[in-house]
Amino acid sequence: VSSGSVYASQAGLEILQAGGNAVDAAVATAFAVGVCEPNLSGIGGCGMMNIYLADNHEYEILEYMETVPVAVEPGWYNPETDSATAKNAAVPGQVAGLLTALEKYGTMTPEEVMAPAIKLAREGFPIEERLANAIMDSFDMISANEEAAAIYTNDGLPYATGDLFKNEPLADTLEAIAKGGIEEFYTGELAQKMVDGLQANGSLMAMEDLATYTVAEREPIRTEYYGYEVVTVPPPSNGGDWLLEMLNIMEEKDISQYDPSTLEYQYIFNEACRIGLVDSYTYIGDPAFYDLPVEEMISDEFAAERAALIDMDNMQAMESVPLSDLPVTKLEPTAEESQHTTHIAVIDQYGNIVSTTNTLGNGWGCKFMAPGLGFFYNSHIGNLDHENPDSPDYVMPGKRVRSTISPSLVLQDGNPIMAVGSPGSLAIPPAVATIINNVLLYGMNVQQAINEPRAMAINRSGMDSPARVSIEQPRFDPDLVAQMEGIGYEMKDVGVYNMAVGGIAAIYLDRDNGIFYAGA
Repeated sequence: VSSGSVYASQAGLEILQAGGNAVDAAVATAFAVGVCEPNLSGIGGCGMMNIYLADNHEYEILEYMETVPVAVEPGWYNPETDSATAKNAAVPGQVAGLLTALEKYGTMTPEEVMAPAIKLAREGFPIEERLANAIMDSFDMISANEEAAAIYTNDGLPYATGDLFKNEPLADTLEAIAKGGIEEFYTGELAQKMVDGLQANGSLMAMEDLATYTVAEREPIRTEYYGYEVVTVPPPSNGGDWLLEMLNIMEEKDISQYDPSTLEYQYIFNEACRIGLVDSYTYIGDPAFYDLPVEEMISDEFAAERAALIDMDNMQAMESVPLSDLPVTKLEPTAEESQHTTHIAVIDQYGNIVSTTNTLGNGWGCKFMAPGLGFFYNSHIGNLDHENPDSPDYVMPGKRVRSTISPSLVLQDGNPIMAVGSPGSLAIPPAVATIINNVLLYGMNVQQAINEPRAMAINRSGMDSPARVSIEQPRFDPDLVAQMEGIGYEMKDVGVYNMAVGGIAAIYLDRDNGIFYAGA
């Protein structure tokens, strides 16, 4: 079991040791992560789960992204003033997603898999450095919120690493979910408390929005990469297609002939990243509302067309990434489909594998805490396009939100050998691509692959120009940095081991020797 929190990973391991399968353990870990990393994910958020079932050699994608409340219309939400308010909360999907996964593919009860998370919340745990730092970084926001201050300050002072941390309101909420299941969260007394708190603070979310929420089962998308197969998530994630398009472009330019420490590698990697970013944000939204050109985007033909933009004889970062002309057709939605994340990877003794990413959107989500319930809501209304009616991600009532999360599996000879994913918003697809390259092309073990320094061109605010690279600059050769600047890249130094360039959790299976390796 691999996750960003040792306590959450232990929760999943307890479930495996008790005889549970990978889905049981992944669900237990996800609920525990919401306790241990409440700024990154939790029951107020959403996610996607990529599952491999060994018995029948099948791949299943459960998509539980949030939806827009039906009363929300274009113009109601103001990105400038509403991002840190209850108005930014979309209908949460995580509880439905995790418990649906458990019901369909797990072997244990909600009470059994949620018990470790409930115990962590009620009895407490020594606070980890990442959470202590997150609380310190957002201390003004937390202190100004009476509800949050009661839980996330230590008698009004910041928590220090190692202090005992409890969240008893969240323990009560998780206990209610464990007993009452999906119905309690979406139609029961808990749902009413949520709606009352949200509406009192400006949200338009209603009981009907919660009651009509559904989890979507989707077909995975995949591509061949240097003889391996990469299986990942489809829309409304725009991270899966970005990842696969990026891999296809890198193979088209044969990136494997260059060491990651060379200018040639960095040029191909970062231009492929920029192209994938632009295409994913241009063409991807909710597939219930648009006929999206996903198959075209992840095809070898499209990769060859886009790779032609990368000129190895005249290496120069593009001033802007030209748009392609793929079709996007608006649909009539059917009644059935009305940088801060956590990733979990699990392999069990039966050969089942789960790769799942869960998120609140921004750190601490929309900064609004459910009164009396112990958790923060997501910030995903702000993910939607509120200005361009022609965008496939334009805000519409009932629409599922878009996210870059991309929990992925890597196959060799038809059998999965790696589960990998990352938090980090725009950093997710290139972070996953980096690990895939390091393991598959350069023979690193999974922890070595994660520990290698990262650089990635993920500037979306000025999507085309400048070609800005988020880089762990102190970990790179200064000569390479100077060479990158010399061909037009602008460096954004994020320091070392920063979530701004992803925070991978991965598991690798050495099938020849029957050994599992985990890294984070």
